[in-house]
Amino acid sequence: MGTPARGGHLCPVCIRPAGSGTCPEHGPWEPHQLLTRDDRRRAAANMLRHPFEPLVHACPRCLGEVAPGRVGFQCVEHGDTRDTHGPYRVDELLGPTAQREAALHRSKLARRTRARRDAQVIELQSLPWPDAARTARLVAGAAVMAATLAFLVR
Repeated sequence: MGTPARGGHLCPVCIRPAGSGTCPEHGPWEPHQLLTRDDRRRAAANMLRHPFEPLVHACPRCLGEVAPGRVGFQCVEHGDTRDTHGPYRVDELLGPTAQREAALHRSKLARRTRARRDAQVIELQSLPWPDAARTARLVAGAAVMAATLAFLVR
């Protein structure tokens, strides 16, 4: 019922590769239900509201609200974008249980992504460049001390 998603190859619940449109854990999916790399990137960047409250039916690609359209259900947030989510039949939408599981996986993905990004920031901050004025003062102080020791040794 919809056009296949560009490059969609990830299960909409566990966000793992779904070879040939079938997830080993969650079964077969239609091509337009599968998540794309952009969907995964969006899921990794956004923390879902906490506590997560599922909708009656949700878009399988973004867990957003859906509204009935002429052909089927369209994602409210991504229905008119370049990479549209939908149209979906009622049986292609995620129910509350699948939404909770998908939200759990997306939250874990977002936390891992945020932790990786924060770890990179800490590494960059742990090695700051020395201040030029402070370095010059240290070198001048060391030169004075060396000259004083050389004078006292004579």
